[in-house]
Amino acid sequence: MATLAKRVWLPLRRAWRRGVFRLLRAVARVLAGHPRATHRVGRCVGGLNYALRPAQRRRDLANLRLALPGQPAAQLPGIARESLCDASIGALEFLQLVDGTIDAAQFLGPVTAHGREHLDQALAGGRGVLGVGLHLGHFGKVPLWLAQAGYPVTIVIREARQVPPGYYIEALQRLGLEAIRIERDQAAAPRVLDALRRGRVVMIYLDQGVKNDGGIPIEFLGKRVPMPAGPLVLARRARAPIVPVFLHPELHEVVIHPPLPAPAGTLREDDPTLQTLYRMAEAEIRAHPAYWQWRYRRWGRQ
Repeated sequence: MATLAKRVWLPLRRAWRRGVFRLLRAVARVLAGHPRATHRVGRCVGGLNYALRPAQRRRDLANLRLALPGQPAAQLPGIARESLCDASIGALEFLQLVDGTIDAAQFLGPVTAHGREHLDQALAGGRGVLGVGLHLGHFGKVPLWLAQAGYPVTIVIREARQVPPGYYIEALQRLGLEAIRIERDQAAAPRVLDALRRGRVVMIYLDQGVKNDGGIPIEFLGKRVPMPAGPLVLARRARAPIVPVFLHPELHEVVIHPPLPAPAGTLREDDPTLQTLYRMAEAEIRAHPAYWQWRYRRWGRQ
């Protein structure tokens, strides 16, 4: 019965997601060049997502109670709703960027950067840099801003099944970013190492999460969840420094932190670099909780 349900349900769910993606893409095209309308529609989509999915809403609130123990309970629904609104606005704007209906300057808006000297210092070593970010706010602004500022940026991405093959890859290349797509039949590790050895800034996201059968268990936002170890291991192999690069959404700031050394020896949960990165990530998310993606599937279901 479970196998039959899976055979029926999975294709239906994937067809639904493809339909939603096509609808959002069409809406984004219509709204291109009208930022206020894009924001209004994005907020409407986020509000409906919050109101019409009670099971997911309860899970969001449970995650928020764990992650923000000092936050008044009355404020949590507003944070959860605002997170979905911000994600919906970001999705519409990113689709406009990818389809070329707005340019990089329109997508980025007025961005202030702090700490460029840290990235310059790290790159001066000639071994490339592993840049680590978060799905916080319009997170795509970080690698795009770096590329627009003249840095050689490579981004590691996983394209969703509902997206046409190469849809994001081709757009990123057009925007001046080199993209490494994670694929089942082709290891990403050699391509990441090659990019580091060519002196590039390889951007990954710390909060991506992995399935239960992989990664390193980490205490993160009140849960013990498996997080990806591969990028940090590759940084060690390339002897590349690790530079946290975070977006402060309210202030439209890109903040570049001092470089951290790659982990030494076998990567373990108590590794100082690993712990520093995830404690920094927690602090950033807790400082801007309405801009993090609490409904991210893999983290939300742990």
